[in-house]
Amino acid sequence: MTATSSTPPGRTVGDTGERKLLELLRSRFPRLGERIGDDAADLLPMHAPVATTDSFFEGSHFHRWWAPPATLGRRLLEATLSDVAAMAARPVCCLVALTLPADLRIDWLFGFYEGLLERRETCPVAGGEIIRGDRFGVTLTALGDLPDGGRLLRRSGVREGDGVYVAGRVGRALSAPALLERCGGLVGEELEPGSPEGLRGAGGSPGELLDQLRAFLSPVAMIEEAVELAGCDAVSAAIDISDGVLSEAGHLARESGVCVEVVGELLPLFDSVLGRPYEAATAGEDFVLMFSASEGFDECSPGFPVRRIGTARGVGTDVLWREKASSAAVVVEDRDSGYDHFGV
Repeated sequence: MTATSSTPPGRTVGDTGERKLLELLRSRFPRLGERIGDDAADLLPMHAPVATTDSFFEGSHFHRWWAPPATLGRRLLEATLSDVAAMAARPVCCLVALTLPADLRIDWLFGFYEGLLERRETCPVAGGEIIRGDRFGVTLTALGDLPDGGRLLRRSGVREGDGVYVAGRVGRALSAPALLERCGGLVGEELEPGSPEGLRGAGGSPGELLDQLRAFLSPVAMIEEAVELAGCDAVSAAIDISDGVLSEAGHLARESGVCVEVVGELLPLFDSVLGRPYEAATAGEDFVLMFSASEGFDECSPGFPVRRIGTARGVGTDVLWREKASSAAVVVEDRDSGYDHFGV
């Protein structure tokens, strides 16, 4: 994405104005300019469209100093596309609604758009909106479509006796904001700590903590993995882990009418959070798949790592937690199960 126009260093969106800003974006990113010239986006026919919307605001969901703008753009897009992946659909396009403070630098916004556009060439930005606000925010609306011959995975398909699995390590968000503050955020293309000494004495080895922070800032929506799971008849339901393992287990339980049991010692954790399975299960923002499957799942042999973490245990809507397989089961209260936008 080579620039075809330049702006003076330090120029802000307030200096530029809305119309000129749109012109600069279209000039800087020709692929973007192909889709945003009309009142609304025209889409090709879709077989089984799915849609999702996520809003992210600086100070509530992230800070600009956490990482380079391209990293943040990629992170927020992948977080949104993770919901499309959980349905076993492939993304088709994305709409971007921006809230911009007047003092936001245009070069930072260009970097953010680089992150939005560089990885998912099959998911173009098809339009959106720009308004002025007191802090930077973005609302991403992603549209996806079911592959030919595919099937949608829903939360409501868990059956009694199904195993519950995750397709990736969990716990990346545990203490991550505090760790980023200690080390001054991650900087540069390699995402190195701004102040490396800040990770020393932070409750784990600096290397393990850095691995966790890089994963926290660089999730990848498991789109093809979900499509593969949907091709296995034994897989009955799926969800992405955005608010925490236990919170998502609660969604599966309520939508399917079964009790879902999770065993802490079975969770695949980041090395930096080993020994803290319950906290890791409530931290959220892992953006990996959780799914249920019957006994025949072993015959599917997915081409990516998965781990069984629990079982559907009969009629109900409770989430049950066992520290170990031999421990007594404890009912998890909703208020303790994971991230809540209105939680105290």
